[in-house]
Amino acid sequence: MLFSACILLNLSNQSLAQGQKTQEQVNAENRSAKKAESMMHSGKLQDAIFFLNGELAATPRSAILHFELGNAHLRSREFTRAIECYQQAVRLRNPFPEACLNAAYACIDAGMELQAIPWFHKYLRENPNASNAKEVEAELLVAHAKAQMKEKRNFDAKQTLERALQISPNSEIVLFALARVKSELGDTQGAIRAYEDLLQVNPRHSSALLNMAECYQTSGQLLKAVSWLKKYASNNPSAPDIDQIHNMIQALTEKSSEQRSDPQALDYGDAISDAGRFYRWPPNRLPIKVWVSMGDGVPGYKPEFRLGFFDALNAWMKAGQGRLQYVLVNSKEQADLTAEWTGDPHSVKPTGHNVEQGVCLLSTLDRGKDFVEINRADIRILTIDRQTQEPLSDEEMKKTCLHELGHSMGLQGHSTNNHDIMFFSMSNTNWPVLSKRDKATLFMIYQNYQPLMSAQQ
Repeated sequence: MLFSACILLNLSNQSLAQGQKTQEQVNAENRSAKKAESMMHSGKLQDAIFFLNGELAATPRSAILHFELGNAHLRSREFTRAIECYQQAVRLRNPFPEACLNAAYACIDAGMELQAIPWFHKYLRENPNASNAKEVEAELLVAHAKAQMKEKRNFDAKQTLERALQISPNSEIVLFALARVKSELGDTQGAIRAYEDLLQVNPRHSSALLNMAECYQTSGQLLKAVSWLKKYASNNPSAPDIDQIHNMIQALTEKSSEQRSDPQALDYGDAISDAGRFYRWPPNRLPIKVWVSMGDGVPGYKPEFRLGFFDALNAWMKAGQGRLQYVLVNSKEQADLTAEWTGDPHSVKPTGHNVEQGVCLLSTLDRGKDFVEINRADIRILTIDRQTQEPLSDEEMKKTCLHELGHSMGLQGHSTNNHDIMFFSMSNTNWPVLSKRDKATLFMIYQNYQPLMSAQQ
């Protein structure tokens, strides 16, 4: 949820050099530009685009009309068309710094940070003494930083943004980007401080409110996360994601009442036991018979996801130090543990909350022993990110597979340490590997079993 600014500059009252045009022609173009602006301010973007195209059919060499058409496309999030219009405006009237600046913003909004950089430079060359020069210089550095983040050079991006902050310490764009890169680096507290600074500048910044909740959720402070989600919901009652926000508030409120594990302990056994008893596969059901769907026809599915699932399964087997083992079977009916892929978020919400990326459904038997027997485990994993609707990255998929497989091995609860794979929420602070605490907790459950194989195999 990256914030991007689009400052649409008004030229209708400026006197533009229009070549050999008469004053009457210039006035007519300015009136048309002002009429288009009025449509845009009223939210009639497509009407403005239709009107401006009609005017340009009669006066194709009007720089100001191409500029306004670019503004209309930019407001409509038609970034490529907007950039083309600004380019044409600059060709017809050079210098045209306002068109350069809006072209830079269109590139940023389109995720084309490297293409934005020359436009920022051109604007600054043509307006070295502009009142917003410092702000634009900082935004230029933000473009560099976003490009660095795409290359996974997050530490370099952080340094770039700290330079930008020195230039424009109250820039919402800079503060938001700095908070995001700190979050990516796992510096949750640093991200919180940056969001706090941003909210001092703009207390109603919706993305900052939402991301503050994410930071507190990541650090395990669920009631604080709920508080920030409620602030977001109060400020944005008609937001498209408001139903999901209410679901998250309910889910995190319930999770907060479940927390009883010391995040600094060597394991989190107290968080996954039921009245002092653990869930585990009984010895007579080992090796576990496993079947994994091929994912044919599932939106967002990639063959790499299946490989990641087996990497995750092997990691849990290794954590058992030879006490767990599995074999593959040819059909779902033969299996004790199944895994399927889905592109439907509603398939992974057993609690009724739209927050899960995967789900593990256990069938158990309670024979009155010191543990509850796992009889069967069925895993469903969402192939798309429920926030962005884009396919999951291989790294995020590996995290999800590790997490759901942990439940299938008997870890029926969640860690409160945000570096564990069994933390209740996917986080930038955990990696797609098992932590020492994850391994220790699994081994504690199965430590009395006889090894089935060497832990080195």
